[in-house]
Amino acid sequence: MTPPTSLQPASNAELQELSECQAGLGLQLFDLHTHSNFSDGLPSIDRIEDRCQRDRLAISLTDHNEIRGSVLLNQRDRISCIPGVEVGTREGLEFLVYFGCPGQLEDYYRRAVEPHLLSRFMVRSNISAVECLEIAREMGAYTSLAHPFAFGRKSLDFQRASRKTNATFVEDVLDRIDAVELYNGGVPPKVNSRAAAFIESIDKPITVGSDSHRLRTYGSCGVYLSAKPSTDAAKLFGTISQEKIHSTETKAGSVSLTVPVIMLNHTLFFMRSNKHPRWRPK
Repeated sequence: MTPPTSLQPASNAELQELSECQAGLGLQLFDLHTHSNFSDGLPSIDRIEDRCQRDRLAISLTDHNEIRGSVLLNQRDRISCIPGVEVGTREGLEFLVYFGCPGQLEDYYRRAVEPHLLSRFMVRSNISAVECLEIAREMGAYTSLAHPFAFGRKSLDFQRASRKTNATFVEDVLDRIDAVELYNGGVPPKVNSRAAAFIESIDKPITVGSDSHRLRTYGSCGVYLSAKPSTDAAKLFGTISQEKIHSTETKAGSVSLTVPVIMLNHTLFFMRSNKHPRWRPK
């Protein structure tokens, strides 16, 4: 595993060159944390597909408490895409939850996300972290703790000091997750450095993701795995949950450009209130 070293945004030409080089070695880049305009991101499904096809990129679209985009990408069957969602919990921690088929993701959403949605908050829900993870494990998911030392309630440091959680809360969470996000392209360098130091002290696999809310940073972070481009979600899921990571890509995005986008989308969501779309099977 290559530790995070570069903090410069990757250009489109650099990303394409990296993709071609790694493809020659039989490796595929998996960006395991991305967002679309189905939650608080900007990219549409069409533009995401164009980008992933051009750069031979595998992704998981992990919108906040939202699965329509991820399911749609898998139904369209045009790119390498692992069904996923980023679940925000009552305590404030966020988890990336991956499945081997969109049907499993839909079932998980109906059971563990939709009943717990909050009317004015896109990111948080009312499900506890432990329950979220236990249901995910029961249903065969692969889970990763997103940005473990991001600001405020998203941080394990905050949770350890909080009077609203019990003394074993953090350990209970760590016991139930499969992996921890080593590097996140949407947070400041010191947050990623804290995560890297923490991961050295625990026995957990890693995930890496750009946390992209803009198309430009898709594929700027991720893990390289032995895999060929495929639209078989089950095969891709097996790759991220079982294969050895060869190296990581850690070119940071621009936090200063991303934060205003996120803040605007969350403010609009709060003002509209009660606008979570209800999931309906076809």
